[in-house]
Amino acid sequence: MNTDTIDKLPDNLDPRDEHATLYPATGLAAIEVIGADSARFLQGQLTCDIQQISETQASIAAFCNAKGRVISTLLVIKKTNGYWLVMPTSLVTPVIEKLRKYVLRAAVTLGDASDRLSVAGLTIAAGHEFHSLPLPEKDWSVGHAPLTIVKLPGRRRFLILEKHDSAILTDLISRPETDWRYQDMLDGLPWFDASQSEQHLPQMLNIDGLGGISFTKGCYTGQEIVARSHYLGKVKRQLLVGGCAGELTIAPGTPVLDGDTGQTVGSVLSSAHDGDTRLLLVLHALEGESKRFILGDEHQTPLSLILAE
Repeated sequence: MNTDTIDKLPDNLDPRDEHATLYPATGLAAIEVIGADSARFLQGQLTCDIQQISETQASIAAFCNAKGRVISTLLVIKKTNGYWLVMPTSLVTPVIEKLRKYVLRAAVTLGDASDRLSVAGLTIAAGHEFHSLPLPEKDWSVGHAPLTIVKLPGRRRFLILEKHDSAILTDLISRPETDWRYQDMLDGLPWFDASQSEQHLPQMLNIDGLGGISFTKGCYTGQEIVARSHYLGKVKRQLLVGGCAGELTIAPGTPVLDGDTGQTVGSVLSSAHDGDTRLLLVLHALEGESKRFILGDEHQTPLSLILAE
């Protein structure tokens, strides 16, 4: 099967669809990993089991440093001659630089695909099809005809990989990147920018809960610490979704405080707003009664915890 992107829809399909919304920008970009040793190479670097990834099944994963801290979260998609690694745009260059240090004599080529490949978002209303095309329905499942499209966990949201010069989907209703990032927050997807790189263990970002850590596949960079934390139960922080009233700009790394004691109990991983503000928070594991939280900013902004939708 040719799993590279195809740059046009079948001629008999009208691209207009009032039940679908396109997000031309998602804040994500792709690295291309190709070569005879690409699977073996990635197996030694990422937390997921590359052997379980197929043309129809992607996986979230983490790329860690030797201390088990996450350099970047990423989505691994198999293609005809290798893989795409989808991640926040600001992390593409540092991830390529760090991965290249491990290539050595392996038959692997790494490249930034941003100049020719877009990572767009698509939402489709419940109960509706998209031009009668088969859509992947299970979390992280992949379709390739005529688009490379990945089903995200939760609601009917999809990532689409398409060529920059493609005319696909251009007549759809479109929404800005901020709206897409807001939805990522609601679904608890742990994307973050370069300022938060190498700060957290994968379990703190719920990579294990999203199916992106294999504890049986063998060694990879940072594996010893990640596995030890898992088996000894030493991960004391967790990823939670928070909310603030109003459209606020909250810097990643902003402390989260116990509103009663003033003690720092975590930090902001990322944030986005769409009428109000949603944040991904890395907090000390909650025990007992719920606490009152505030942000450690100049306004001591009240913060509530919400369930990922």
